Amino acid sequence: MDHQSKRPCIFRRTSTILNTDALTHAIELIQKKSITPKDQGCQDYIEQVLDPLGFSRESIDCGGVWNSIYCRKGELTGLLAFAGHTDVVPTGPANMWLHPPFSAVVAIDNAGKEILHGRGAQDMKGGIACFLAAVLRLHQQNINMPSLQLLITSDEEGESIDGTIRIVEALQEKKALPDAVIVGEPSCRHYVGDTIRRGRRGVVQARIVFQGKQGHSAYPDDANNAIHLALPALHAIAAIHWGQACDGFPATSCQISNLNAGTGAINVIPGEAVASLDIRYNPNNTFEDIQARVDACCMNITCHIEWNHTAIAFSTPDGAFLDLVDRSIFHCTGIKTIRDTGGGTSDGRFFAAAGVPVVELGLTNSTIHQMNECVALDELTTLTDIYAHIIASFGDIMPHHSNQT
Repeated sequence: MDHQSKRPCIFRRTSTILNTDALTHAIELIQKKSITPKDQGCQDYIEQVLDPLGFSRESIDCGGVWNSIYCRKGELTGLLAFAGHTDVVPTGPANMWLHPPFSAVVAIDNAGKEILHGRGAQDMKGGIACFLAAVLRLHQQNINMPSLQLLITSDEEGESIDGTIRIVEALQEKKALPDAVIVGEPSCRHYVGDTIRRGRRGVVQARIVFQGKQGHSAYPDDANNAIHLALPALHAIAAIHWGQACDGFPATSCQISNLNAGTGAINVIPGEAVASLDIRYNPNNTFEDIQARVDACCMNITCHIEWNHTAIAFSTPDGAFLDLVDRSIFHCTGIKTIRDTGGGTSDGRFFAAAGVPVVELGLTNSTIHQMNECVALDELTTLTDIYAHIIASFGDIMPHHSNQT
């Protein structure tokens, strides 16, 4: 498309225009079949968009995972980063979609709204597209910006072991961590801007192997049923009271997500039972506390517990950065946003662990990971407006000395 065409003012709500930069970028990205951990040229496309705007790119090779750091030195004080991912989850049966999942079709729904269909429309190629469009708009209007980083991985929807964490490590090594990070995950419920994520609960996962003795069900005295051993312990684990939740966080929860035992034969007493736990904890609990409580439920039972502390709990405190995000949302939409900590995990945890203030702000999340994932075009317009306002205003909240790319 012609990038010199007329565009709306960055600080004014506009009607949907099919020929917007955000839509163009979203279509280009969605059409690349980047099922995790593949990138399929998405990050090369981002480089093509950002190179004329003064961005340089550093690629981090992690054996099949694509990581890129795009940097631009700004005219204003401060270093603001946008973090996201180009990988998407599998589509499921493609014939169950209204439109082919990587075709990026724009169609009119029953309410007369223009809708972009495709895997990644909400999670989160649409968010990346809005950031690209916001930066392009500010550049074309000669509006000063802070130093910017765009931090993109193709390993968010998968194991997340060689993705954003490697980017953070590289930035730490270069002493180039940003002053604040916007993670472009789809954070909103009904309208763009109605919810931001200021933090997330931590995640602890456990695999408990209960050991009994296999035998014939007609001779129970010669066996020790592993399921019978497991049930009282699992009942006690399910009944744990985790205490009062930290302000602003949901309570800690524990779900027994799997229980497997037996040989498949109805007349064989199982000698082993394996249970899986998924624990989402708020900052009033710790990994060590969780371990101790579960261990106590398994006392005097022959079992082995394998622990995996998948993600730490984090929360960005009230302050200038969150206030700026709130003001920008209200300026562009009239919405007073909710500062939330719900949902699952996100790559924001890696920045928080490095001491960087984090907020998640993206599109709505009504169709993420579902068949027929889609986003309304007016959402792309609104999120672009909000990102542009945050970028243009970021220098106002920064002291005179801060990180620079």
